[in-house]
Amino acid sequence: MSRVFPAWLILVSFVVTSAKASDPLISLLDSRGSELMKLATASDRGDSRAVYARFTRLVAAELVKAGDEERANSIATVVDHRMGGKFPRAEIAWITHTFAREFYKDEIIRKTGELIRFKTYATDVANRFNPEFIRQKEYLRNLAEKLGLNFNDVDGYIQEIWIGKGDESFGIMSHSDVQPVEESEWSRDPWSGEIVDGTVWGRGAVDDKGPIIAVMYGMRALLDSGFPLKKKIILLVGTDEESANEDVSTYLKTHSAPDQTIVVDSNYPVVCAEKGWGGMWIELPRSPVQHKGKGLLISDLQAGFSASIVPEKATAKLVPVGISTGEARRMLESKRNKFLQERSGAKLSIEVVTDTLLLTAFGKSVHSSQPATGHNALMDLLVFLDRDVRPLRNEIALMAKFAATYIGFELDGKSLGIAHHDNFMGDVTVAGDMFQVTDTTAMFMFNFRYPRGIEGAAIEDSLSMRFGVFENAHGVKFAITKDIDSPLYNDPDSPFVQRLLRIYNSISGEDWRAQSIGASTYAQRIPNALVFGPAMPDEEYLGHQPNEHMKISTLIRNIEILTHTLVEFGM
Repeated sequence: MSRVFPAWLILVSFVVTSAKASDPLISLLDSRGSELMKLATASDRGDSRAVYARFTRLVAAELVKAGDEERANSIATVVDHRMGGKFPRAEIAWITHTFAREFYKDEIIRKTGELIRFKTYATDVANRFNPEFIRQKEYLRNLAEKLGLNFNDVDGYIQEIWIGKGDESFGIMSHSDVQPVEESEWSRDPWSGEIVDGTVWGRGAVDDKGPIIAVMYGMRALLDSGFPLKKKIILLVGTDEESANEDVSTYLKTHSAPDQTIVVDSNYPVVCAEKGWGGMWIELPRSPVQHKGKGLLISDLQAGFSASIVPEKATAKLVPVGISTGEARRMLESKRNKFLQERSGAKLSIEVVTDTLLLTAFGKSVHSSQPATGHNALMDLLVFLDRDVRPLRNEIALMAKFAATYIGFELDGKSLGIAHHDNFMGDVTVAGDMFQVTDTTAMFMFNFRYPRGIEGAAIEDSLSMRFGVFENAHGVKFAITKDIDSPLYNDPDSPFVQRLLRIYNSISGEDWRAQSIGASTYAQRIPNALVFGPAMPDEEYLGHQPNEHMKISTLIRNIEILTHTLVEFGM
């Protein structure tokens, strides 16, 4: 998610970075971690536990040279498993996340690419029975076995991967299912998982396959340390977060949630609030009609393939009635040219195929929780058709009229009567995401995200009133399917939030505060959960977008942050 850095934050970040650089251990690991790892692996790379011990002793030796003998002795004592004094958790967290970064980096990058190659999006077969999901599950099982991690599949809904044991537990949750793709909108194969220009490429690189692999290797690094764990650390890999959303609810019927959980499915630093998710699917049955007058009749309209993606392309088929195809094209081109002058960023093409005109709008696809960062091709098309073309009446035209009247180019839900602002969580956002026409129905779907301070029931009442007004005015009856979830809000000053913030800010050298997002994650479904990564605060979140990819530098930062977190909460 893009953010602008204010001057005060740049100043504070400089101060924090300077403080970070003044710590001999942190400065040593940042500047010479790679060099020390080469020394640690010079004689033997095969035994990762032995490498960890050699690496840690090298770090301690360098601290002695720097005059920090007290910490050097503390580290040397625990690495030799002489646990007489206080366990230096902070130092071990820094050493372990540096070890994971330097020793496992190449494997993590490669395995992330391999995981992306599984086409794990929803089809007409339930995900847990889908052969692609089953193959991915076996891949994760085999990788866990190789890394010495425990693995359990819970009826195909969730895969548990864990280390340690005990009454207390710390959870990490991500999902291995992904959004579908329009391959024509990608500049590379979305299922390649290839490494290109310093990025891991493909659907799921950010949302969420990269973090899954990073956490598994972070767990392995904790095992390599040989230090005892005070908690069970468990990675929960969900399988239908992007579709049916049955995995967590099914899991919690027979399993207890971890005592605390981080959900790695959005942005750093820490997300403590999420807007409520709402979706409305509105249908009209199609019927044969006698068209009076002359003009253009919409015979088909298609756009979008997900309730959480702003459409990049929308196409309508227009049939001339009572006018020639040439006359219809000239009229359409004239109106199109005027529309493009008024609507910044809009792109509309016109093509004649036999006696039909194909009208196509092009935009920029984004996650529907951030509609302002993209350009909605569907809403351009619907507004142009209803306001400028004024097509002959049929169910498709009526659905376009509803969308143009009550949403149009608005992103805040004002005409729907649901606009609302919260000082921490921001505004209601609305996006028209899908339009599908079959032989029997015309369907329009819009998605909205809403902050605290307005109830879902009030939103539903406001929408129902507008549905009724439109139905009465045009003599139709909508079939409506709805889905409305409540917002999530956690106190930004709570100990859990502040502890995660301290971890992120100490590693990044920045000074971020807790954030709110428009997206909905597992944090709404798992008790005592907060969102923590994987995208950096100053990066555009590329989940759900064409050309999804993760920078290698971001993946490496995730190795550091997530491994550090496992040590902090697990040891």
